[in-house]
Amino acid sequence: MILAVSSLIQPKAFLKLWQLSRIEAITAGLTFAITLLSTPRIYWGVLAGVLMGLSHFLHTRLHPRIIEVGLHEDGSLRDRHLWQLPAITSDVLALRMDAELDFAAASSFEKYITEKLRERPHLQHVCLFAQPINRIDATGVETLQQLRKQLVQRHIQLHISGIKLPVEKALRLAGELNGKDGVQLYRTDVEAINALRALQALPDDIAGMAI
Repeated sequence: MILAVSSLIQPKAFLKLWQLSRIEAITAGLTFAITLLSTPRIYWGVLAGVLMGLSHFLHTRLHPRIIEVGLHEDGSLRDRHLWQLPAITSDVLALRMDAELDFAAASSFEKYITEKLRERPHLQHVCLFAQPINRIDATGVETLQQLRKQLVQRHIQLHISGIKLPVEKALRLAGELNGKDGVQLYRTDVEAINALRALQALPDDIAGMAI
């Protein structure tokens, strides 16, 4: 039995896992320890590992990666603050969420934009680079509806770039992309960036007419 179990202990694999993801390495270490302590009822160790894995998964879903993006010199959109990039334009909040816009991420998405609007009251445009968003559910649609109403009240234009077909279909069924209240769509990020930069060069009243 000792020989059979010893073949499962691989320190090098654990060290590699620690380098890749410390959260997963800690989960694996705790699962191993609980399994040894609960012997012969090793199912407690398995159950603990499953619960820790699910907890990490839920935490990741509830706290999606949302960043303000800027245009890098290589032409890609990257985290503006991490790479010390200038804003696309001074009156534009350009953001990207690397997650599905569903019930788990909707609250964080709404909170992020609300905080940015409070910090920068001079904003006139919010552009969501939506290519990483693969799916949207009813909660996500409702959140986007509330966000659009909030932006309309503040006279802020909403732009969406690179929206994928499943997301676009859901929003059209909800009546959010029917052209009302000026939601501006772009198929590519380059198209969106060029349009936003062109709007900055126009006076406010003319820019509103151009949209």
